[in-house]
Amino acid sequence: MLSSILHSKLPLDPGTPLGLHLREGKAPNGYLDQEVMPFLDAPQKKRLVPCTAFFGANASGKTNILLAFQALNRLVLEGKPPAEIYEPNLINPKFATSTFTIEFFADEESYEYSITLNANEILEESLRKNAKLLFQIQSLKAEFSRQILSATYSQEKLSDILRVECSDGEGRQTKPFLHRIGLGYSGLHSDTKTAFAYLVNQIRFFTNTISFPLPFSVKVLASALGGDEKAALAEITDVVRRLDIDISSIDFVQRELAPHEDAPHGITMLDHGTGTKHAVQIISTHQDVAGNPSLFDFLKHESAGTQRLAGLVGLILFALKTGSVLLVDELECSLHPLLMREIVMLFKKRSHNPKGAQLVFTTHNTDILDDSILRLSEIALVRKTAANGTLVRRLVDAKREGEDIRNVTNFRKQYLCRILPGVPHPAI
Repeated sequence: MLSSILHSKLPLDPGTPLGLHLREGKAPNGYLDQEVMPFLDAPQKKRLVPCTAFFGANASGKTNILLAFQALNRLVLEGKPPAEIYEPNLINPKFATSTFTIEFFADEESYEYSITLNANEILEESLRKNAKLLFQIQSLKAEFSRQILSATYSQEKLSDILRVECSDGEGRQTKPFLHRIGLGYSGLHSDTKTAFAYLVNQIRFFTNTISFPLPFSVKVLASALGGDEKAALAEITDVVRRLDIDISSIDFVQRELAPHEDAPHGITMLDHGTGTKHAVQIISTHQDVAGNPSLFDFLKHESAGTQRLAGLVGLILFALKTGSVLLVDELECSLHPLLMREIVMLFKKRSHNPKGAQLVFTTHNTDILDDSILRLSEIALVRKTAANGTLVRRLVDAKREGEDIRNVTNFRKQYLCRILPGVPHPAI
């Protein structure tokens, strides 16, 4: 079973790691028979929340929380140097380093990967399985467990890989060790491969400023369907239609482009295997008043909300089919509140989410604070201070600290009345 992030210690929050696990004590009576899941059962008797929603004022740091996960992905998958990843705190220079710590389940085992960097180098990097160290690196001095050592990959061999391929030659580590061994050393111990594969394949990031076009979404979903892009597009179309969008079908019209030709309109897709480019025009079909098919240019005639929804649906279906983590910034962007509710419920309903996928999102839409949708462990309030940067506090933590907050509480009313933190204080 693939689970998801238990917690992540973010560079913007120097305090307690952010938990994505249930902390509400005893499980609700009869929860195994409930269609709406209060939590996800994970290995080692852990209970994870299917959704986490971040609420807060504008510029409180909500997006930065998700960008931290994107930065971690760029470090591990792309091997980007710290100078391209590190974002300094422009308000308080005392925060000179960033630390990413992520816990996850893969193949029924728990893993923890941690990396600390500044603007110039990686200061520390470690990987643990079931709390036992697999490797730890501090200032290019490495400790490797016997579990991952072998005749082929001895302590000396792994140290040479670290020194030659992960440093700048001047005593600074500039590439994650997990990136190099994950990409280039397939014969290394399976635990390192499992951790690398999870971090690069099981976390998907979606923002309202960097839109993933529908063809990209189709390719992502097709990877969970044996590469069948027609089946992926059909599934996306079916869900879009069920969400009350009157599209009867969606089709792609592709034309191969000359080496230096750009698509006159629509989307250009590159086939990485052959190096060829294709112009992709998306055609959606509606019915006119006489019941006849009416063809729309998807990018020209469909609304921004429909385009974003279609791209998002493919990533949602991928997450549900593979038990992945989907992170979405401003989930409500261009979506009706009722559609947003349905998207959240896809992750909370047992029949739709049998593999334990998780949805992590930021939002300003307070309708979703209805107590019948999100639980105490699924709502996080974000606020920013000059002294400590962005601070995150889940409602369940407030309850455990003595505040009178229960799952029957009207979260929306308390939030908008400023009983709960994370709201703006305009003074116009």
